[in-house]
Amino acid sequence: MKFLNFKFFYLWIKYSLSKYSRYKYLYQIIADIKPKKILEIGIYNGKRTKEIINVAQVYNKKIDYYGFDLFEDINKLKINNELSKKPKSVKEINNLIKSNFNNVNLSLIKGDTKITLKKFLKKKIKIDFVFIDGGHSISTIRSDWQNIKQLIHNKSVIVFDDYYHDKEIIKKFGCNKIINDLDKSFSFQVLPSSDYISEFNKYFKNSLVKVTKKKI
Repeated sequence: MKFLNFKFFYLWIKYSLSKYSRYKYLYQIIADIKPKKILEIGIYNGKRTKEIINVAQVYNKKIDYYGFDLFEDINKLKINNELSKKPKSVKEINNLIKSNFNNVNLSLIKGDTKITLKKFLKKKIKIDFVFIDGGHSISTIRSDWQNIKQLIHNKSVIVFDDYYHDKEIIKKFGCNKIINDLDKSFSFQVLPSSDYISEFNKYFKNSLVKVTKKKI
């Protein structure tokens, strides 16, 4: 790196000592690629959003951030079908980001990403960094990926959360099948993780996956 990013190093140490250690690699990627245009699917409480912007703004004071979620429109059925958590409202996330950062062009897009991402494609914006952590069903993640593929350039980096190390869970949830079905123009790396989560009365390992376009 051209200069030290102390915000990154703080998060690296913080997550190294936590049960969510996989996220330290998320911030390492941000520090490496220095993105100006960031897209996040799945905002939840905005904590990850704040940390991503914090690291990115060390290199680029002006950041374009696009955040997709159901926000306050989510319901119990969707939460159950997607293994999701109830996120904060658009207003709460908007206030959180604007009260902590200057020079962030913030766009929060509420709704089902199967619809909202398709509409977003019309803007023809190319994104430097994408973090996919929205709905956890295979159909939702696959749809998100099909749309995201049209928003990236040759140097973009995409990170998927929820690569599950469990043969039963991945039949319905997680990004495993999407990663395994990537076409030959993409390469991927399952990042190291010691994180374990609990679903359906069992514990299993969870990792991030880094996806990039292959160099021609």
